[in-house]
Amino acid sequence: MSAIPPPSAEPARGPAEMSDPRGMLTAEMSGRAGSAVLVGRDEQMAALGAAFDSARQGGPSAVLLGGEAGVGKSRLVGEFGQMAAAAGARVLTGGCLELGTDGLPFAPFTAVLRDLVHEMGADAVAAMLPGRTTRGLARLLPELGEPDTGGDPGEARARLFEEVLSALEQLARHAPLVLVIEDAQWADRSSRDLLTFLIGNQRFISGMLIIVTYRSDDLHRTHPLRPLLATLDRIDWVERMELPRLTRRDTGELVVRILGRAPAGALADALYHRSEGNPLFVETLLCCDGELSPELPESLRDLLLEAVRRLPEDTQEVLRMACAGGQTVGH
Repeated sequence: MSAIPPPSAEPARGPAEMSDPRGMLTAEMSGRAGSAVLVGRDEQMAALGAAFDSARQGGPSAVLLGGEAGVGKSRLVGEFGQMAAAAGARVLTGGCLELGTDGLPFAPFTAVLRDLVHEMGADAVAAMLPGRTTRGLARLLPELGEPDTGGDPGEARARLFEEVLSALEQLARHAPLVLVIEDAQWADRSSRDLLTFLIGNQRFISGMLIIVTYRSDDLHRTHPLRPLLATLDRIDWVERMELPRLTRRDTGELVVRILGRAPAGALADALYHRSEGNPLFVETLLCCDGELSPELPESLRDLLLEAVRRLPEDTQEVLRMACAGGQTVGH
């Protein structure tokens, strides 16, 4: 079997390198200020680190990371991914897409596979599998050859699941492996089933950590992700975490990190009052010139209205009336 190339050895960048100059340019282009330093997430970073250590020691390990939109799930996982890569791990990331009523089939795993083929080549990916056959994986990526389209659909599906498991197992033999699946609230049924299969079979893979992020504020009572979370919750090696909003103190620190100085007057209090500790809201409301945006930016308005539009019309009408009364409205 041909050698599997190790993960990139590029050193992780420190906060100063991360903020200069690309971070400044991004902030100017987006009209939003940003901090190069992660604030208020020491406890969650330590939990991810403990899960990673457990995986490196050979035990199965998975983390389900929930939180509202804008609370910083992707930022946290990204920072952790850099630390894991600096420790010699290979980090694979795939995101679910909000397309149609049930998402795009296997979207996050197709993204992971595409990155692997781009990095290693199709032949190296095929060499990781028993018999060097990729007919199952070819259903996700044409570069891997002729897909398995004939025969029983159930058998073809099982072959695909086994080939994904085998590929991850081979990767984890050469270096610790971190698999990140983001925005699972948009996962289609096929992706949810494959994710359940992988986590359920983690005890057969030494050295792999699986992290799944999802928007907890999107999970209505009948959301299809709820049964999956309940099922995974019952597995011994699965830890479920909810990423909270920032405290008033952490919000103040975030403002200092963004501005590079202590804010003038009651700016930090005003930002905390308006953002309620949501890091994305803080960054969006704080203009690049260090002033509080007097109007709600369109990007933030759209994010807030996205959840409202999914509510029944009667509920939306109640919200329209309540919003005119300020933060506290009596019956």
